[in-house]
Amino acid sequence: MKQTTYDSFPWPLVAICNGVGMSIWFIGAYLLYILSPLLIVPYAMYCIWIELRILTTSCRRCYYYGRRCAFGKGLVCSRVVTRLPQDEFADRQISWRDVAPDFLVSLIPLAAGAVFLVRSFSWLTLSLMILLILLSSAGTGLARGQIACKYCKQRELGCPAEQLFSKTKQA
Repeated sequence: MKQTTYDSFPWPLVAICNGVGMSIWFIGAYLLYILSPLLIVPYAMYCIWIELRILTTSCRRCYYYGRRCAFGKGLVCSRVVTRLPQDEFADRQISWRDVAPDFLVSLIPLAAGAVFLVRSFSWLTLSLMILLILLSSAGTGLARGQIACKYCKQRELGCPAEQLFSKTKQA
């Protein structure tokens, strides 16, 4: 049986995928806020930079440019940057070094939360840190693995991220 892909993802799936990411951002911002309210602005700017980086390096070459991908970025991208040749998308090679900045969206707030816990223990802070870990690992894995990547047309056409994260990578 052939795997189904979407030419345009249904809104409920877009909401789920974005809900995971936005929850990570808000929890991260709160963990930084409790350490110092001044940290929210650089964190928000960093999150925006991450999104702009994705739009300009990946989305503008993706099959979903001008369409609703699992994160809605194809529609946003088509309004912000010009399209680049789609065939270049699959030819890109990415490494763990390329995705490391994405992991910092969670790791920086976790470090801030740890500093706060050492200074003044709080069950709320500890709970939010655990929730952030769960959302960043299992939540993101489920959103991407069971929704975004599973039904993605670009995955079938060739995706460098899928090649990096695939458990069945060819040697």
